[in-house]
Amino acid sequence: MCNDYEQHIAWAEYCRMMQLLALDIPTHQTELDLPQADDIRISDPAPIMRAAGDTIELTRMTFAFPPSGPKGGPIFNF
Repeated sequence: MCNDYEQHIAWAEYCRMMQLLALDIPTHQTELDLPQADDIRISDPAPIMRAAGDTIELTRMTFAFPPSGPKGGPIFNF
């Protein structure tokens, strides 16, 4: 579904993949930055990857864009 997804990538698996791609992980990041979840739904916070200097960091972002107007709902499928 486009309004619900899972996150089952383990921290060790993520670290191996980043190492294979020769991408650095910030030293302050831990498995707490990549929580596993069976259901991540619209408006739930979820981990994302973004460039941060010479590294790729994990941070959290709400799943969906904010509504475009006061009466609209979150935008997640366009």
